[in-house]
Amino acid sequence: MSNIPKVRKGIEQSIRKTLESIHGTEEDKDKGIKYIESFWTRFKTDQPYLSKLVLREMMSFKSDKVAAAFAHGVWVTYAALQSQEEADDMNENWGLK
Repeated sequence: MSNIPKVRKGIEQSIRKTLESIHGTEEDKDKGIKYIESFWTRFKTDQPYLSKLVLREMMSFKSDKVAAAFAHGVWVTYAALQSQEEADDMNENWGLK
């Protein structure tokens, strides 16, 4: 079967907190922009072929807003999967699985 983790209840709270911080004060927005930039840098390093596929698809959109929405969806999905993987690892290490 697939090794992709199944995102469970509770992970969305982690993602929402990140989104809220990005949309907060100007200082928060600056931190949020740096966080997003570091995400894409790590994504390109961790997933070189997937990132090329995503970037190629983003470039195919004629509207910057559509490309941004697509990128946002990629981020939400990948961040949720990473968070769930971390939660699963911690649960396994603590004997909760």
